[in-house]
Amino acid sequence: MDSQKAYVELHHLRYLRAVVRTGSVTAAAEAEFVAQPSVSKQLRALEKELGVPLFHRVGRRVVPTGAALALADCADRVFDEIATTIAAVSGPESPLGESLRMCATETVSDNLLPRALAELGRRHSRCHILVEMLGTDDAIERVLADEFDLAIVVLPLADSRLDIHSLLTEEVLLTVGPGHRWASFASIALREVLEEPDLLLSMPGLGLRSMVDEAARDAGVELRTTFELRSQQAILALVASGGGIALSPRMSVDGRDDVTALRIVPELNRQIGWIRRKGRHLPRIAEELLGLLVSP
Repeated sequence: MDSQKAYVELHHLRYLRAVVRTGSVTAAAEAEFVAQPSVSKQLRALEKELGVPLFHRVGRRVVPTGAALALADCADRVFDEIATTIAAVSGPESPLGESLRMCATETVSDNLLPRALAELGRRHSRCHILVEMLGTDDAIERVLADEFDLAIVVLPLADSRLDIHSLLTEEVLLTVGPGHRWASFASIALREVLEEPDLLLSMPGLGLRSMVDEAARDAGVELRTTFELRSQQAILALVASGGGIALSPRMSVDGRDDVTALRIVPELNRQIGWIRRKGRHLPRIAEELLGLLVSP
C-alpha cells in the first residue's frame, strides 16, 4: 500500500465502527439508517484502500480483525473530538450544544443527579443529556455495547473491558416503619437484620442487593424474604406501610419522615463510582457533570 495515496473518509469510519459494535453488517446498516449493500460496499472499499482485511466472515456474522478494532477505537476518538470541537466553536447559544448519553442506578438518578443536572443546564442551555435508570448489571452491559458514554453504578466491580473510577462513599442504614419494635433503637447488629424474615430485598443484579448477599455469605446467614422489589422507592414505601424492613443507602433516606433510620453495627458502607468502556473518550460535558456530583 502506498501510504501517501491512502485515505479514509469519515463515513468509512462510521460504518466500520457500527459493524464492530453490532457484529453484523445488516444491524450496522439499520443503526446508520442506510441500505445494507451500501455498508458492505464501503467496507470493501476501505479494505482495498488499506490493503488489509478488516473482518472475518463467519456464517452470517462478521468478526473484526485487529486492524478493524484499532480503527474502531480511532473512530471513537475522532467523532468525540469532532463533537467537542463543534460544541466549543459554536458557542453556548448554538443549537449544536454538547450531548451526553448516560445511565445510573435508581438512587443516584433520584437523589444525586438532579442538583448537578440543574446546574449543568444553567451553564449550558443548549446541551442535551439522556439519562436512563438501570441496575448495575444492565448498566455494564449497555456501556460495553457502547450505548452510553458512561454509567454511575455501585462498586466494587471488576471487568478488564471497563475503566472504573470511584466517586463517593455513603453509609447504608436500616430503615423500619414508625411502629416497628426497633424504631426507638439508635443502632442494630447487622447479623440480626440479615436473620429477619421480613427483610425486604432488591432484585438480583442491583448493586445494593449484591452487597446484602455478600454480607449474608460472610455472616453465614441464609436470607429469607417475602418481597423482592426492583425499586428502592417502592421498598421504602413498603417499609413505611409496615410491610417489612430494609437496608437503604443514606441518600435515599435523608429528608424522609415516614421511616426511621438506624445505624448498622458493624458499619455498612457502599461505594458509588462511574464506568466507561475502556478506550472510550468522554464528552467534555461529562467531565463537568462528574465534577459537580462530588462538589459540596
